Amino acid sequence: MGSFGGHALPGTFFVAFALWYIVQSFRRYFKCRLRNSRFTSTVAYPCDCMCGRLKELPFEAFVKIFFVVVGFSGEIITGFSKGHFVSLGNSQHATMFFFFGITGVVDVLVFYRAPLPPDIDYVSNILAFMVEWLLFSYHLHGRSELDILLHTLLIYAVIANAIAVAMEMRYRHSLLGPLARSYFLLLQGTWFWQVGFILYSPVPGATAWKGDDHDELMIATLFFVWHCAVNFILILLIGAAIACCYRHHAGDLQEDGVSMKRLIHTGANGQTLVTLNDDSDLDSDVEFQKPLPGNLR
Repeated sequence: MGSFGGHALPGTFFVAFALWYIVQSFRRYFKCRLRNSRFTSTVAYPCDCMCGRLKELPFEAFVKIFFVVVGFSGEIITGFSKGHFVSLGNSQHATMFFFFGITGVVDVLVFYRAPLPPDIDYVSNILAFMVEWLLFSYHLHGRSELDILLHTLLIYAVIANAIAVAMEMRYRHSLLGPLARSYFLLLQGTWFWQVGFILYSPVPGATAWKGDDHDELMIATLFFVWHCAVNFILILLIGAAIACCYRHHAGDLQEDGVSMKRLIHTGANGQTLVTLNDDSDLDSDVEFQKPLPGNLR
């Protein structure tokens, strides 16, 4: 992971899944509000945007496993030199990918209703974040102050992510749980990208950061706080956009309900009638006289 690409790949992994979780969490929440049902969070979400039988597959888990295989393979391959594996740092990164791969496998098993303990998918995610925290905590020996600071800030996001997953597992009917998990996952992703640009900038001619300059350490901390703010605002904007879509949909449903109420009325003999002509200015005699079922009376 000692390169820009080594930070961009996990960053892309975390950002992609965080955005997916944010959108799907908001969608499920507003669907439940429309149906007047109780919201319940899950680790993985069905990919209902697929067609045909693809909807019946744990597509999200397969994508996660694909990312993990690419990252794991890249770390192992680049860790070899002259036929020998020489990079212990790469082995730590590969281990991190391996544990996130376990979460993907567990998601597949849960999807197909394997006989597993309840909430094992949440537990596997907590385990993956705890392993990530442990690996990065002992990954900073002999590095510059700037490098240590950047990865320490990342560790804070990882710990918060593990706590958020545990809280979501405890409070399954709160939208804040999955949003907190998604927020810290998104923060990890964007910060991975930022660390890559600071330590291994791919921009030609970019000025290298000074590893022990106090001012640049303060700037790096500011960058992290700005990432926190921008990611929070992004989640709010996504939620507002999805809320507007579902509010428009709810308005259409309400109009349909009002129209149906106009069609249903009680006749002079006490029977419930359905008027096929909703024009209130005309006295239409075209009415369906058969009594409606009991649930519409």
